[in-house]
Amino acid sequence: MLRIKQTRSPIGTRRSHRETLRSLGLRKIGQTVEQADSGSIRGMIRTVAHLVSFEEIADVPAAEPAKKAATSDDKPKAKTAAAKSTATKKAATKSKSSTSKKTTTGTRAASARSRAKKSE
Repeated sequence: MLRIKQTRSPIGTRRSHRETLRSLGLRKIGQTVEQADSGSIRGMIRTVAHLVSFEEIADVPAAEPAKKAATSDDKPKAKTAAAKSTATKKAATKSKSSTSKKTTTGTRAASARSRAKKSE
């Protein structure tokens, strides 16, 4: 296992270096992540070596979460009638507001043109 710590900011670096930091799981200066020791991870570290520090740590088997037995509660539940009507109301509200904006914008533009003609 490797413990990788971001030590410097990616601001001003190449886009590929910023993407490599994200692929390693690093977002903030001082953040530490643990990754499996592999060739691809070592290559990523080599690419952004000026932004990170790392150390090898002993392989500690991670405790596996207890698997729960599959029950009928795990199945996705169907939406209730109230939830469906709420979703429909939200969609209708969104469509109304977008059409009213178009109308308002068109009216403003038309009134501005008519004012310009009157002032001439």
